[in-house]
Amino acid sequence: MSFDHRAQNDPDVLALEMFNRAFFVGQMKRLLGLLIGRKRRLLVLDEVLRGRQVLDREMMGVQTVRLASIQGTVSRPDLFDSEFYPMNRSTRNRWISVAAGMIANRAGLPQPDLVLVDDVYFVEDGHHRVSVAWRMGHLFLDANVSRLHSQEAVSEVADEVADEAANENA
Repeated sequence: MSFDHRAQNDPDVLALEMFNRAFFVGQMKRLLGLLIGRKRRLLVLDEVLRGRQVLDREMMGVQTVRLASIQGTVSRPDLFDSEFYPMNRSTRNRWISVAAGMIANRAGLPQPDLVLVDDVYFVEDGHHRVSVAWRMGHLFLDANVSRLHSQEAVSEVADEVADEAANENA
């Protein structure tokens, strides 16, 4: 009995359970998305900025960011879906390690690095931390933020990218 109680409170065990649940839910959401014709892919910064000139990059420092505003990635679109559910089992060990650290409230996990373009955040580093924060029910996350200034609003371009993806499925 005491072993079971310890295991239930062990951050590594809880993190493994969280990953398994998140992976399963992510796969079900992906399947549902395929059935109804909605892709659950993260926006990719280069695709969103394609053909647009980046004017400058401004370091904003540590900011508190609403998780729902993080909608893209700089370079890793195949590891997590649009809600940062893990989509690939290769993320398992790192995801569990990050989750166990966050559950145990261990110091040493740096803030994720995010790139802000207009009102859309893209993860540059810290995809696992963002994913775990979502699964733990956090609404906000402290992150190192840099802002890219470009010619056209990314939210408009993101809508165009989403429309193109929907047309590909039709």
